[in-house]
Amino acid sequence: MERIVYGGLPGQGLEVVERDGKYFVRYDAGGLQIAWREDEISHAEFQRLADGPETAYEVLLGVQNRVIARGDDPHSQNWSPPLGG
Repeated sequence: MERIVYGGLPGQGLEVVERDGKYFVRYDAGGLQIAWREDEISHAEFQRLADGPETAYEVLLGVQNRVIARGDDPHSQNWSPPLGG
């Protein structure tokens, strides 16, 4: 089971959920099109994300750099919001 612990979609365009003791950030990583992503973040990154837009941007850049380092495209969709959500 998961619960939203920060933000909210679609209003803020970013949210963090806690699932099985881990944190996952959900955000639109698309440029010209919507590409929803859900990527795991650490507890420290979750705390920094909540500090404000500047640190949230830094956290998301770090997440995307990890995605690139493992050979994936950080702008490709890997999650979809539930219908009606």
